[in-house]
Amino acid sequence: MATIFCFTSTGNSLYTAKKLAEKIGGKVMPMNNGSIPCEDDVIGIVFPVYFWGLPRMVERFVTEMHIANKSAYVFAVATCGGPVFGVLGRLKKLLQPKGISLRYGIRLVSVTNYIPEYEAKDNDTLRRKIDENILKIADAINNRKSNRIQGFTILNKIIYNSFPNESSDQYFSVALTCTGCMTCQKVCPANNITMKDDKPSFQHRCEHCLACIHSCPAHAINWKEKTQGKDRYRNANVSLNDLISFNDMGAYPK
Repeated sequence: MATIFCFTSTGNSLYTAKKLAEKIGGKVMPMNNGSIPCEDDVIGIVFPVYFWGLPRMVERFVTEMHIANKSAYVFAVATCGGPVFGVLGRLKKLLQPKGISLRYGIRLVSVTNYIPEYEAKDNDTLRRKIDENILKIADAINNRKSNRIQGFTILNKIIYNSFPNESSDQYFSVALTCTGCMTCQKVCPANNITMKDDKPSFQHRCEHCLACIHSCPAHAINWKEKTQGKDRYRNANVSLNDLISFNDMGAYPK
């Protein structure tokens, strides 16, 4: 049996995890908080790269998860907008104290969606390339391939140190166009948003995944002065309801 654990905000990692699950015969689960027992023969970890490192939720999940089958084939796929070397080395290091080896790890170039710095650029050519690469990754997993995992470098550490902390949500602003639809609250994987006077209120345990910004139908949420007027993004193969349903099973109590 195979289980793929996934963290997602705009659907790139969720799409990847679901396509892999179809090809290797497994299920996809969110990264719940707490010690998660796992006895499967094949275990996958799929996540987006943040500032050349792991999302905080991924760090916590991997640190706390309990892998009972020490001979399990463990693989990881890091979705990213470009070349980010060494990120999988951090994951490998987190698994080592558990007596677990990260057998196979790979980066999957997806749509860049960190809109405080970049424009989200999606196109059919990139989508086809992503699907082709997912098939190659699935083939490698089915054949239990192993590869060398590059270590977490000094450059990774330097860039990751600039990753906005959990209180970075103080820099969110909510425009008058907000309709109080609660989409931001529902889609947040960290359950960081409550509604106050029909407007989102942020609780300072932010993952800085920006799911709230990308999913707001009124484009009412922005971060600092860096996202105004930029196109929002969600993976074209993942519906908003799919994203909400998956993250509703997420890491913090509702």
